Amino acid sequence: MVHHARPRRLVLENGLTILLQRNPLSRAFCAGVWTRTGSRDERARDLGLCHFLEHMLFRGTRRRDAASISREIERVGGSFDAFTTRDTMCLYAHVLESNRELAFDLLGDMLTGSTFSPALVDVEKNVVLEEIRDARDAPDDYVHEIFGAELFPSHPYGRSILGTRERVSTFVRRDVRRFATSVLRAPNLVVAVYGNVTMHEVRRLCDEYLRLSPRAAPPRRNVPVHPGFARRHVRRRLGQQYICIGIPTFSWNDPRRDALTLLTNIVGGGMSSRLFRHVRDDLGLAYTVYSYADHSRDAGMMGTFLSVRPSNTGHAIEVTLEELARLRGEGIPSRELEDIRGHVKGRILLGLETSTSRMMRMAWGELRHGRQVTERELIRRLDDVTLDDVNALACEYLDSDRQTIVSLGPSSAGLRGMGVTAGAGVRRRRERAD
Repeated sequence: MVHHARPRRLVLENGLTILLQRNPLSRAFCAGVWTRTGSRDERARDLGLCHFLEHMLFRGTRRRDAASISREIERVGGSFDAFTTRDTMCLYAHVLESNRELAFDLLGDMLTGSTFSPALVDVEKNVVLEEIRDARDAPDDYVHEIFGAELFPSHPYGRSILGTRERVSTFVRRDVRRFATSVLRAPNLVVAVYGNVTMHEVRRLCDEYLRLSPRAAPPRRNVPVHPGFARRHVRRRLGQQYICIGIPTFSWNDPRRDALTLLTNIVGGGMSSRLFRHVRDDLGLAYTVYSYADHSRDAGMMGTFLSVRPSNTGHAIEVTLEELARLRGEGIPSRELEDIRGHVKGRILLGLETSTSRMMRMAWGELRHGRQVTERELIRRLDDVTLDDVNALACEYLDSDRQTIVSLGPSSAGLRGMGVTAGAGVRRRRERAD
């Protein structure tokens, strides 16, 4: 049996936070550098700049061009990856333990030595503009972007992480340098490492390769949340209709989060969930139907996604809202809750079976809670959720009259003439077609 040591935490004199989970039996080594800020912290003039910076880190340094960065990591069987969310930007390397020095050399070079060449900024703008166009042409992605904007019309949580074509097209080298200088500072970064390595060695690697400014980054902005409420149809000539139905909830630090996780899985979290069985298995209205909960620092949402034949749009929306109303009105049986509890606990434990997932779990614990949340604590918290807790959330968040509905495709069925009952969190009703 593999023994995973408890994660260790060290804050260096310059403010850099190091997290390490050592596994002396592992040949895999995964190191990630995470920012404490993300796209939701961007000013209006910088929309999309966090994601753009992520791209530019791969474009070359004073010591290496882009081809050299890729060649050096791949010739030892390793890989780089990166992503941007509303709350962080992450750059990470996955290599054999024997190549950990190379991984830190490359990570440090990209983070501290990137040149942001004006010519390459112009090239990368075209790449990101194509990415934005691709997202618009992928209806199952685009409908979620519209959905977020309708739920949070005046909050960064509702903005696209990619930014807008209008803003991205204006970026120049000084914008990228300014943003990088602001964000890539030691107190604003978390280094998370998993593998067969000591904290002494990780500290040495950070001291040698991550020579970062000790100055604090600008404070993260907390923006008041004023959730929206809408019925919106975006007309597109598509073979399928793409639908999002949902409601604003709460941040990741809300103590009700575990109960919402269970409720979301009961609604549409797997093949045994209510919506999968009723909408897909019983009625055959959709191939894809699922529910999810998403949380950020000061906002969150619970949503359901369906893709259906356009002629079934109205019926699919109707039966989904009816199922939400049934769950809310009748409550959830204790046996169903226990089945879902077992499902969620199993998924958590199975999700920790790779070095990358272990590294990410550590980083998210630091960024979200300022501490490590162990598997044992996660399981205990799920076990502590009561039937009353879940049913209380069902009463609050499964009110079909308070759901925002966004529909993308040829049909506007199911969105007109729906009554609205004002309640907590409902700021306004908007009903329109594009």
